[in-house]
Amino acid sequence: MSFHKPITAMTLQDVQSWARNADNTDYANAVGRYPSLTDNLDLSQIPADLVVIKQRLPIDGFNPSLCKSEGAYKATRRKIIAAVKGANGDMRAAKERRARVDEWTDLLSALEPHAVTSCKKKTAAKQILVPIKKLADIARMSEVKPREISQDWLDSISTQLDTNEWKTLQRALKTLNRLRRDKTVLGFLPAEPFPAPKPRRKENLHIIPPHIASEINEWVHNATLTEFDPVEQEYVNAVSKSNVDFKLAAMRKFISTLIRSGELSPNTNKGLRDLMTPEQATVAVRYWSRHEGQKSHITARTAYDYLKSNYVVMARNGVDPIPMKNHLQANRFLKRGKMDGSDMSPKNRKFCEQLLASPQQTMKFLSMHVQLRNQAKELLDEISKDGRKPSDNEVAQVRQIGTVAAICALETRGAPIRIESALELVLRGPGKTFHLPVGKTKHATIDLGIEHTKNDVEIWAPINPGNLNGLEVILWYLEKIRPLYPNYEASVHLFPGFKNGKALEYRTFLSWFKRHTRAVGLPMTPHQFRHGLASLLLQHNPGRWDLLERLLDDTPATVRRNYAWVNERAKRTEVQEYILDLSGVGR
Repeated sequence: MSFHKPITAMTLQDVQSWARNADNTDYANAVGRYPSLTDNLDLSQIPADLVVIKQRLPIDGFNPSLCKSEGAYKATRRKIIAAVKGANGDMRAAKERRARVDEWTDLLSALEPHAVTSCKKKTAAKQILVPIKKLADIARMSEVKPREISQDWLDSISTQLDTNEWKTLQRALKTLNRLRRDKTVLGFLPAEPFPAPKPRRKENLHIIPPHIASEINEWVHNATLTEFDPVEQEYVNAVSKSNVDFKLAAMRKFISTLIRSGELSPNTNKGLRDLMTPEQATVAVRYWSRHEGQKSHITARTAYDYLKSNYVVMARNGVDPIPMKNHLQANRFLKRGKMDGSDMSPKNRKFCEQLLASPQQTMKFLSMHVQLRNQAKELLDEISKDGRKPSDNEVAQVRQIGTVAAICALETRGAPIRIESALELVLRGPGKTFHLPVGKTKHATIDLGIEHTKNDVEIWAPINPGNLNGLEVILWYLEKIRPLYPNYEASVHLFPGFKNGKALEYRTFLSWFKRHTRAVGLPMTPHQFRHGLASLLLQHNPGRWDLLERLLDDTPATVRRNYAWVNERAKRTEVQEYILDLSGVGR
């Protein structure tokens, strides 16, 4: 049987057979694990489609309930992809391309001396050329020479590249820009340096005409100012940054969709008032619904939420949204989006389900602050033992881990306040919102007024000593970690940022949180952390909605909408225990 040109579409069963015939047990076993990592279909029913496989096994898709570690997950993923490439001939073709003698060969040879002189370690020197070799391989597939490489060409094949491949190729271009000072290297490259790429994640920005982009900023600004102080002659109590960002994204997505669909020219002179109409909304929603499920396209839930946000922005800028709402009210795509949005998102629910099902993961979740504190302490102790000054990278690493540990302590041992609110906690001064133990008061306190919370509720929560080391971790953070921030002494914030007078930025913390929770075996977002804590509380106290409302400081309707499924499952378990008691088992 030929595995390179199958008569029928190749399946993972074929790939596993190829691996076994090649005596590659590692590859065969990895392919055999694919069903358990996805939807448990038989290997014979799964097409050996690399695009689909990479989507089903994303690079950041580690699930602690399915793999023992992130490293094990990535190794399995890598072997599955390699096995498919081996079975379909891609591996052999890649080997043939690497063996070619062409202009790419000459360029790589010219770069070798620079790789050696750029790094002290030989292993690191080899790594410098890896992105360029990847670029060479992709270019050879398209018969593109080094001097023909451009950002426009990469844009033209971007749909075939996943995020990591795209980043690798951009690193290659940056390295080539840096080394083009060598005339030999320059001789193989375009005359002009490679420009910066258009942002992939913010593709809506570069295609929106500047005058409309400016209008969007102005409209959202008007829509997110809540009260006008006649004495100070200024707006106060503006909404959170996340709210502003969401409204900007919703408006930009609407306009960029009109351009992508061909309905609106990028050179249009029209303004927002001409475009926020029922007719244009029809075009946008039709485009969203027809592309749902495709890479980089929004879901029905997001589409509904975006339009709901746009209605608010329109109304607060003097444009009546009712005609658009009435025009779209019967649309099935948006109705489904509304229904999907009435419950916890599937991704968040999946995280909570996995957490509730595993006592080990539950314990890891509740003791995350201690685990991370211990990890940071080990790094500091190791540096101290060596009797040396920590490097910049080591300082950054310890600072990140220690900060995430302190936030986890606040959330689990104090109150699961929104991360934006936690990062803005004030340690000293007249606006203090975080109080350390003083005098006979043994606990620390989170004390937020209604002006600091999303739902206009006051939050008061003590953090007691000895309560699973929550207060101890925070005090350790203040002593060992907070001083690692630049200008920390001048900052009034519990979590000082890198900009003078500002608190730590949410996006910066988000990347830290995701990275280090994944590293300890429980990958999640800060929002999932809050969901997880609420789900655990309700699982052990079914029917106690009052506890959940106090925990989250959220409205009864929101709490019941998001966590009804947890309550139903907890009640079912309770009923089963009563039935077990009826049987007399265990008596």
